[in-house]
Amino acid sequence: MAVRKSITAMTVAEKTAFTNAMRQLKTTSVNGRNYNWYIDQHVLYFSRTSDNISHAHQSPSFFPWHREYMRLLELDLQTVSGNANLFLPYWDWTGSASPFTADFLGAITNGSVSSGNFSPSWGWSLYRSSIQTSFLQRRVGQSASRPTAATVTNIQSYQVYDQSPWNSTVSNSYRNRSEIELHNRVHNYVGGHMATREAPNDPVFWLHHCNIDRLWWLWQSSRGIDTYQPRTGFTAGVVDNTEAMRPFGTGRTPSAVRDITLLGYSYA
Repeated sequence: MAVRKSITAMTVAEKTAFTNAMRQLKTTSVNGRNYNWYIDQHVLYFSRTSDNISHAHQSPSFFPWHREYMRLLELDLQTVSGNANLFLPYWDWTGSASPFTADFLGAITNGSVSSGNFSPSWGWSLYRSSIQTSFLQRRVGQSASRPTAATVTNIQSYQVYDQSPWNSTVSNSYRNRSEIELHNRVHNYVGGHMATREAPNDPVFWLHHCNIDRLWWLWQSSRGIDTYQPRTGFTAGVVDNTEAMRPFGTGRTPSAVRDITLLGYSYA
């Protein structure tokens, strides 16, 4: 079972294993997927699809969609690296530790990762980039600040998972408040590619979403793991508890991913 650790608890060897596996998946396909496949899916399911179903954002399936998405990546990284213990780390953005270092996700020079890890010279190429650049772009702190511990505590206190109208206008919803005040805020805090639909171009995407998933698991641990709303039979543009989430296929429903222990990982 993969044990997902904070970036502050990672050893040098674990950081190297993670970055090398990401690099391998960029150029190697596993089960018909390479790293660019993940960017494609984030772009395709970013907002409502042609049949008016919302999957990845501004919808109840925000949490379970990203949980399944990350689970697949973690499994693919384990396969391509041959390391069954390889894990997705999480970045607790309320602390002072930064993932943007030369030995991890790459140091930033004038808003770009132009050398070292995750630079073109290291072998990291951009894909479907809406920013005209050869380098991974980050504008840390220019458009938003990081969430504080007090903000996280407030969000975690919400009792209702989600409710009608199941979108970004819901005021009393754990899912929506977390998506807006934590998720969106950190995407904008990092800026650059993280502030676009092609956000997975930046590997910090996974560390950020891993922390979002960790907070959801903590919320589930105190509220119950089977708290997803809406339940079955709801078809007005959102995924209900028993509907498959695209592109993950038959059986990959919000209900199927509600318990991380059954998915083969835990949080340290």
